[in-house]
Amino acid sequence: MISLLTVAALYLIAVNAALNLPATRALVNGLQPEQFQVTWERAWSLYPLRLELNGVAADGQTPTEQWQVDAGHAAASISLLPLLQGEIRVHDLDLKDIDLRLRPRPTPEASADADADRNPLVAFYPMIRNRDPNAVAEAPPEASDGTLVLEIDDIHVQGEHRFWISHIRGSLPGAVRGSLRMESETGRLALGGGAIDLALTSLTVGPEEPITDAASIQGEIEIPPFRLSEKQGLELMRVPELDARIDLPVQNLDFIALLMPVLDELALSGNGRLSGRIALSAGEVLPGTDLRVEAHQLAMDIGPYAFSGDGSVEFKVDPDHEGQADLSVRFNQVRAELEPGPGPATVSPNASSREGNNAQPDAQQLFTGQGLTAHIHAEEVDPTTTSTAKQVEELAAEVALRFNLDIPSMEVPDLSVYSRLFPQDWDLSLLGGSGTLAGAVEIRSEVLSLQLDLASDEAELRYQDYHATTDLLLQLRARVDDIAGTELHMDGTTLRIEDAQVAVEQADDDGGEGAAQAAQPWRAELRIIDGDLSLPAPERAPGSGSKAQTETVASDPIPAVARTLKEQGFGALLADADGRLKAVLIVSELDWIAELLDRPLDLSLEGSGELDAEIILTNGQPDAGSSLWVPRERLSLALMQHRVDGQGSARLTLERGGDRPRFRLDVGLEDARMRRRDEPEPSIGEVRLDAEILVTDPLAGGGDTADLSLKLHSARVHDMSTYNAYLPENAPLSLLSGEASLVGDLRLKPDSAEGQWLLEAEDLQLSLSDSKLSGDLQVEILVRDGSAQDLRFDISGSSLRLDRVQVIGAAGSAQSPDWHARLQLEDTEVLWQKPMHLDMLADITVRDTRPFVALLDNVRGKHDWIGELLTMEDLAGHVQLAIEGETATIEDAMLSAPELGIHAKGRSTASIREAMLLLRWHNLSGAMEFQNEQQHFDIGNAQARFASYSPGKTPLPSLGTSQSGQTALPFADADHKAAGIRTTALAESTTNLNAQDETSSGSHTDAATETAPDHDHSPALNPNPFQDHSL
Repeated sequence: MISLLTVAALYLIAVNAALNLPATRALVNGLQPEQFQVTWERAWSLYPLRLELNGVAADGQTPTEQWQVDAGHAAASISLLPLLQGEIRVHDLDLKDIDLRLRPRPTPEASADADADRNPLVAFYPMIRNRDPNAVAEAPPEASDGTLVLEIDDIHVQGEHRFWISHIRGSLPGAVRGSLRMESETGRLALGGGAIDLALTSLTVGPEEPITDAASIQGEIEIPPFRLSEKQGLELMRVPELDARIDLPVQNLDFIALLMPVLDELALSGNGRLSGRIALSAGEVLPGTDLRVEAHQLAMDIGPYAFSGDGSVEFKVDPDHEGQADLSVRFNQVRAELEPGPGPATVSPNASSREGNNAQPDAQQLFTGQGLTAHIHAEEVDPTTTSTAKQVEELAAEVALRFNLDIPSMEVPDLSVYSRLFPQDWDLSLLGGSGTLAGAVEIRSEVLSLQLDLASDEAELRYQDYHATTDLLLQLRARVDDIAGTELHMDGTTLRIEDAQVAVEQADDDGGEGAAQAAQPWRAELRIIDGDLSLPAPERAPGSGSKAQTETVASDPIPAVARTLKEQGFGALLADADGRLKAVLIVSELDWIAELLDRPLDLSLEGSGELDAEIILTNGQPDAGSSLWVPRERLSLALMQHRVDGQGSARLTLERGGDRPRFRLDVGLEDARMRRRDEPEPSIGEVRLDAEILVTDPLAGGGDTADLSLKLHSARVHDMSTYNAYLPENAPLSLLSGEASLVGDLRLKPDSAEGQWLLEAEDLQLSLSDSKLSGDLQVEILVRDGSAQDLRFDISGSSLRLDRVQVIGAAGSAQSPDWHARLQLEDTEVLWQKPMHLDMLADITVRDTRPFVALLDNVRGKHDWIGELLTMEDLAGHVQLAIEGETATIEDAMLSAPELGIHAKGRSTASIREAMLLLRWHNLSGAMEFQNEQQHFDIGNAQARFASYSPGKTPLPSLGTSQSGQTALPFADADHKAAGIRTTALAESTTNLNAQDETSSGSHTDAATETAPDHDHSPALNPNPFQDHSL
């Protein structure tokens, strides 16, 4: 026993003395001085091969790193035999208060080029004791017999620990267990059977402020042999096998990109607290991983769309499917903004810009609210393989991603930012107003879908020069498929406008904006029921990666479509679309079509209902073939001065697209009623018509150059007296009653007009002075030329025919059911307004003189020769008539036969009616004067008296008044005796002529034919175009 105690005492004295000798330190450090140096303040051993040290300080370097480990206390058992073989095998290592530092050595390339860009984080690397910080990294040698191997089994580390690895440093109190193996020459490091229970008390990353929030990590860890210098980026994540629960603060969310690939240009940032379980093996995130970050300053950027607020981020791996993971970002409170970028500008009345002439506009607020959620689901394309990617971009190509963005109802302070929903070329924008927004976005490898509901009860909308304040609901439904080409589907999209107050901006005389003209509130709803549009092949974004990535983008257009949506908005996507949309349009008023066409010929179209629309898009613009169909409804069509109300249909067609579009409007009406706009009730019924209007470039005032084709298949004039409005108010002729049929065909161009009209009346009642006439009327109007804008037409060649006429005078009546007359218009122009303006020269033929003689019934008893006029047939002549407003003037009218001549002049104004007839019977003549209710007949010097009268210039010889109002002197003979002789002679001649006519009445027709009147305008029998029953 004494000997054993002596040996133990000698061991304690000798070994403990040797451990504290400088020679011992030199011996240990001399094994591999370039790779390993160690020192200690005090060391002792209580039994063989078990050492305890205080104030341990070790440093060294591998070919790629420099390291330093300090410990307040260390205790370990050493295996002697491996030590003799150059291997330090330690077991039961107990460490307290560890301070670990690792510094990467600079690469040869960076050291060779002094001007090369250096890693800015190098300034935050730790300095390693006894090591040159500029020592260049070396190529790791293969393991050899001379390699010093440190192998530590069953490590127990506890106490207050510090670490400084690269640019990251912090404090980690707690405990670590495990087995470590390190080769000093090759730098290989391994850890097995690890268990950690650490609390992070501080953390500093590079130049950032230290994190002082408490943190903890508890779990198991295995690290297979690896060289730290060979592992960069994701490679470091593939080294350990870790299963731990963590609870620690985070200053950023960059680690998420290491756990799973996210969509391109989706960036997460913020700070908060990370907690949960993490399981890793060879770089694979294992089932059971469930991490959550409670973020106080959470931000998510998707291209120019920035979301900020507070919320949480969750990352989970499907416990049943190792190759599937989900990342969810939830905002409790969120504010969304659109950052300035290359997309279309959206100028808000409330938007501000930074100072300076070239300053960029501020971000525009999209919405604010609660509950926004973004979700990414990642699934390995081939779960049986292990990824070899070294960068996040490469890893993204090995997984299938699905991105969902759910937007519950949010408050929108300014709608103007959503003008990006419309193509710029549409000249359609939202000017302002507040509202709400809700929607959802989904992006998969072959499908992109967008649902967006934008609503407002005070939206300010602009289309070209039209402004509206309206209740707005836009339900956008868009889906892009990459199945057979890139297709954009928009079925389900709805645009609804309620209670719209529309105003049209007008320029004043100075070229500025004048007051707006308000219209009645109206409603419209557009629903797309079928919409398949094709999108152009996407182009690779500048600097978007390698050739392999370029080929991927070219074959998968969904990322390119998503990029367009992010950078420029949905309007830019629609601006490049080609295809066909079928829609239903519900409107409260159809007159917007007339407004769209620039109201050609004062067009208006009234009606409402459900319309069918087909829109052909080329490069996002409506193109030829686009149409709008109004099914059979109650419609009102107004053109020029007339309006037609009835059942009908209409179609608006875009015949030509481009910069100068051409529209065609077809309207068909039947069972309709027609009236002038200024008439309270329709005067024409049973109308059936077709109208076609062609307008080119209506946005540039094309309404003034429109073409009109109007076909009136049938119509019924129920009361011919309505046409009295076109006659001078005090005219001697007026229409009393009667009905007529009306057909026509009119074609109007900006500088020309042509067409035909036919009016046929039966049992027409007329009033001529104090007499009444009845008969049948046929009016054939031939429009040769004219101006639709001025309603002035050349109707030369038209004709008017009276049949079965009877005249009832003050002293009797003349029944003449077979009597007829024809008026053939020559040089004639008419201005169709109330009252009309007419300048007419026409040829006239009549059956006989009986209706004219009936007008002279009051004087027939005094002059028997007038009765002889009843026997005259087939008279011809001419008439020259001018109507200007309330004044009608017969400048020259004549009917003649060999034995007979009837001439007439006269005028009618609002205050006076006057006329003069010259009657010639063989060598007898008489003049009949009419003025208002007065009549005067005189046979004295009748021809001279007639020649002296000029309507409107000279008064009637007997009844007229001069311009001064004095009664004109009668045109008298030389003396009363001469007048009496002449009267007696004329009476005797009349008696003789009457007797002669009774024996030779049959010779009048031949005489009239042989001696035709001298007037050049003889009646011409033109073919009647209205006998074509196809009308």
